[in-house]
Amino acid sequence: MKRIDIVYEKLKACTLENGISAKELADLLQLDRANVSSDLNKLWKAGKVKKSSGRPVLFSVKKPEGQQKTETKLDQLMKENPSMAAAVEQGKAAILYPPRGMHTLIMGETGVGKSMFAKLLHGYGVEVGKLRPDAPFVTFNCADYAHNPQLLLGQLFGVKKGAYTGAVKQKGLIEKADGGILLLDEIHRLPAEGQEMLFTFIDQGVYRRLGETETEQRADVLILCATTEEPESSLLQTFRRRIPMTIRLLPLRERSVKDRSSLVFRFFREEAERLGKEIYVSSNSIRALLYYPCPHNIGQLKTDIQLLCAKAYADLVTMKKEKIQINSSDLPNDIKEGLFIAKRKNDQTMSGHRYTVFHPGGESRMHEPDETDHDNIYENIERKFDELKARGISDDELDVLMEIDIENYFKQYLQGVHRRIHKGDLGKVIDPEVIALSEAIIQTAESRLCKIFPRKVVLGMALHLQTLIHRIKHGKKIVNPQLNKIRSTYKQEFSVAWDSIKMIEERFQLDLPIDEAGFLTMFLVWDDTAIHDADDQVSVMVMMHGSGCATAMAEVTNQLLGTNHVQAIDMPLQREPMEVYNQLKQFVQTNGCNRGMLVLADMGSLLSFGDMLQKELDIPVKVIAAASTPHVLEATRKAMLGYPLDKIYEDVTHLTPFYLNDTLIKNVDGQPDSYAIVTACLTGQGSALAIKKVLENYLRYDSDMIKIIPVNILNPKEMDAVLTEMKKNHRLLCVISNFPVAGDRPSFHVEDVLSLQAVQLIQEMIDTEETYVKMAEALKNHLVNMEPKGLIDNVRQCVGKMEKRLDKKIGSQDLIGVVLHISCMVDRLVTGNSVARHKEKEAWIRGHPVLYHAVKTAMKPLEETYRIAVKDDEICYIMGFFQPCETLS
Repeated sequence: MKRIDIVYEKLKACTLENGISAKELADLLQLDRANVSSDLNKLWKAGKVKKSSGRPVLFSVKKPEGQQKTETKLDQLMKENPSMAAAVEQGKAAILYPPRGMHTLIMGETGVGKSMFAKLLHGYGVEVGKLRPDAPFVTFNCADYAHNPQLLLGQLFGVKKGAYTGAVKQKGLIEKADGGILLLDEIHRLPAEGQEMLFTFIDQGVYRRLGETETEQRADVLILCATTEEPESSLLQTFRRRIPMTIRLLPLRERSVKDRSSLVFRFFREEAERLGKEIYVSSNSIRALLYYPCPHNIGQLKTDIQLLCAKAYADLVTMKKEKIQINSSDLPNDIKEGLFIAKRKNDQTMSGHRYTVFHPGGESRMHEPDETDHDNIYENIERKFDELKARGISDDELDVLMEIDIENYFKQYLQGVHRRIHKGDLGKVIDPEVIALSEAIIQTAESRLCKIFPRKVVLGMALHLQTLIHRIKHGKKIVNPQLNKIRSTYKQEFSVAWDSIKMIEERFQLDLPIDEAGFLTMFLVWDDTAIHDADDQVSVMVMMHGSGCATAMAEVTNQLLGTNHVQAIDMPLQREPMEVYNQLKQFVQTNGCNRGMLVLADMGSLLSFGDMLQKELDIPVKVIAAASTPHVLEATRKAMLGYPLDKIYEDVTHLTPFYLNDTLIKNVDGQPDSYAIVTACLTGQGSALAIKKVLENYLRYDSDMIKIIPVNILNPKEMDAVLTEMKKNHRLLCVISNFPVAGDRPSFHVEDVLSLQAVQLIQEMIDTEETYVKMAEALKNHLVNMEPKGLIDNVRQCVGKMEKRLDKKIGSQDLIGVVLHISCMVDRLVTGNSVARHKEKEAWIRGHPVLYHAVKTAMKPLEETYRIAVKDDEICYIMGFFQPCETLS
């Protein structure tokens, strides 16, 4: 009996009224929880079990039909995505409309999920009994035949034997979709002739195959059309009248945060399921994903999350992290932008939790590290510093990121103190002697710094001191990577903190390092009211020559940060400098600017206004020259957090904000970075150019990576020399010609391209190459001993041998997984690190001897090249990418 059957039978035997969790069932069966969870979700997808929506997720066997009210997947979609309610109700009406449903047009931008929604409509039809369980769902991309109506006719309606020379009987898409749904994707690319071909079928349900003149065929097909264009601009009016229902899917930017949240959570759960491991995602990372600009909608969101998970997985297998963990510092710059937008909207999503854990079984839960964990702050900061340093991040960026992390830690720490303390009696949580010492330190600080601290700072320091004492007694280190900056920026507070160190040492007979004074200083400088109290913030003024430059810069900053803090004064060239200065002085006199002013200017007389203002009004003023929008953003961000003027000036002058650092992909191995598709014809370069135009119209590719190069060949014998020369600058993807081409690169005949038969194959080749390039980029900062491109090329050859031996092509998503896994495995084995034991090794080898020997044999070249030994445990892990778990018995 297969494992999945054992799980199902045990679930049926359980008598718990509300169901049982995956962990409980795994304990009963003495099986791995991840495997049981995976099986339960497969049973749920198959409709054999149901699961609860709460936490923990509980599974139970479905009751017989008639005893329960079933919720369709469309209902679940609407529940998780309220913005989809109108589209879902329209979709239901289209499927249920008698007698056979209503032909429907689905509109929306690229990536909004039109194909997915059409598939859900098909599933809904099956669920409610309007379609039979095996009803077909056929997809046809109209762009493939936009310029060839004759081929289009054969594809849609089929071909009669003998319709033309050599023609054989061929089923059309209408016939294949009989009894189900036909999705006509990119319907706006269907020419007028193509639209007219469908009229008779839509009106009467009959059609003729290509070559038939009298016999009519009949089919029952519901047509769904998908388009990114407005129907009036591309569809005939007579065609639009025949498609009565129009459903518009909103782009991601117009959907609610709840909608986007459900998508983010779903995609992370899918990745956890695919990896078979828990994924820890920080609250800031999720917040960034909820708000960052995502122009390509759901498709881009899913791809971005997959890449984040791939990089985190690479960290795990290279042993840089103990788990798959994604932090905000790991995010690309475009996703980090979401944090600024969330701040502008004052978003509190995920507040109170530092991580969300996504489980392979489809579950997710909030995770807050144990507040009594004595390694919390120190271990987190040390770990983050080591991680960032290991990635090769520049000192400037490392400095900024560590500063942000320490700031965020203390902000969250102090804001959460009341919640933690109120869970129980204060005396049960903190040693009374520690509380008394904290109160004494704060009293001393209040006297010397002339400020009053709220009660939560006392409690926060008490919690911190208890952690500190425990750590020192156990001989652990205290390291503060921001010590020098804290000491120079907050001189008074640091002096108080240093004296406090002596108080702690005397009270508890300890020897503390100076690094701890840096942490105590943060308690004394943090003021969580600063962000809300504009009177206690440094004023920021932008002044630029020209009409509107300063105003535009200030508006962008205020919009991004959700504030009105930045002010602007424009200086048209005809305006007198003193007139502008008087306007600046009047602003200061009206608004006070108690904590000083930072002026960001471009050049000339504006740079002298700081000294004039400081002397005349006796307020501190700093001026930054040659300022840009990023400088204004960084200055305003720090001003809103309550930073003093000197610190803002120093940071903005010397540091580059983290959101300016673009990662440059460099060719480090000297190999060509671009790929070439070569088109060649003996009839002259004009024909080769014509083929190039066809490919440009039908292929999706990155023009920076893929070049389509036409060449003029007078003699086929010249081709070898041409290709050899071309390999010096490009990697050859394929060759298209009207004559045979020798060599190891795939070649296609011109006729195969013009008939579009070869286009899909070439597209798949392009997609594969782009996938490998992305994987090399993802591994760039994760491999210790290997250069990614060369290693991935070798791994690719091994995977190809496996596919050839097994006569099985691995899917694109599994391809990413297996190549990343083997690459990181080689890197790890070269270092000499140990191999993780595969719990079911013997069963895997015994149950799949052909697969085992195929993988084992394919690994030989890697073992010889890198002088490593790939043990059977590793072989079994690789086998998992080719052999689903549920087939094991």
